[in-house]
Amino acid sequence: MTSAALTTSLPDDLEPDLAKALAYWKDLLRGENPMPFSDDVDLSQLPELSSNLMLLTAFENPDRFRFETAGEKIVQESRVPLAGEFSDEIPQNAPLEGFTEQCLMTVSQRAPTYFRSPSGSYARLVLPTWGEGHVLLLLAAVAKTS
Repeated sequence: MTSAALTTSLPDDLEPDLAKALAYWKDLLRGENPMPFSDDVDLSQLPELSSNLMLLTAFENPDRFRFETAGEKIVQESRVPLAGEFSDEIPQNAPLEGFTEQCLMTVSQRAPTYFRSPSGSYARLVLPTWGEGHVLLLLAAVAKTS
C-alpha cells in the first residue's frame, strides 16, 4: 500500500457515507475529549450505513484487532466470515486491503484515518474510541467510490 492511499488527513470531499459516519463519531465526543468513549457507540443509530460498518476491539501487546461486527456488504465482498476473526489472520482483499495497517495507524495517531483503494473503487474510514485507558474500539466504514 502506498502512503498516498492511507492518511490521517481526511479529504475535503469525503464520500457521503463516510461523512455520515464521521459526523456520528464527532457527535459522540464529550467535552474536550479528542475521541468518543467506546461504550457510547451504538450502530443502531446508523441503520442506513449498517451493511458497510465494522466494529473492532483493539488489543495491546501485541497490537491486534478483532472483528466484533461487520456489515453484510463487507462480508460479501471480502468473502470471509469476519465476526470473531483477527484482522491479521484474514486475506487483506478489497474492501479490507491494507486494513490492519490502517487500524495500527488509527491507534498510534489516536485519530481518524482515511484509505482510498489504489483502484479508486472504494474508500474507508477508521475512527478510534476510548475505553479502559486506551483506544479500545474502532468504528470503520467503507464506501464505494465508483
